[in-house]
Order: sequence, then structure tokens, then C-alpha cells
Amino acid sequence: MESHSQPSAPASAGLDLPLCADLRSKKYYFLERPARVPADLLDASNDCWCARTQMRMGPDDMVVDPVDCVSGRACYRREGADRPAL
Repeated sequence: MESHSQPSAPASAGLDLPLCADLRSKKYYFLERPARVPADLLDASNDCWCARTQMRMGPDDMVVDPVDCVSGRACYRREGADRPAL
């Protein structure tokens, strides 16, 4: 009897998570998994930044925030996807 298993997706396919993989905060560095919801990243300061620009503005010159750094934004990158050049 043959086993017909589906091939696994390549690592570069990434994970479809709602938050951009480049979104950072102090809490980010204590996570044991990718951030999935804003509460995973935001603490009382609500301070976050973009890992690509190292600022509170993204590569598209818009404010970095878990509500806005989601799929559909021009600079959005899903977890596991290659990081584009700046």
C-alpha cells in the first residue's frame, strides 16, 4: 500500500500570521514564538518600532503599530519570508 503524503511547504513560504515579522518592541525579545496579537508586543509604554528601519516609521514612511503593521501594508512581511532590501 502506497502512502500519499502531501509535500511540506518550503521554509521560505513563511507563516501566515497577522502581524508583520519586522514589528519589534521590548516584549518581542521575551516571546518564545512569533507575535500573533498586539498584546504579544505592547506593554504599558505602547512603544514599538520596525526592525528594517530601526525607527517608529516603517519603510513606507508610515507609523509602526500592531494595528497597522498587517497584511495589505506595502512593507508587510510574513513570518519566515525573506526580508526585502530597503
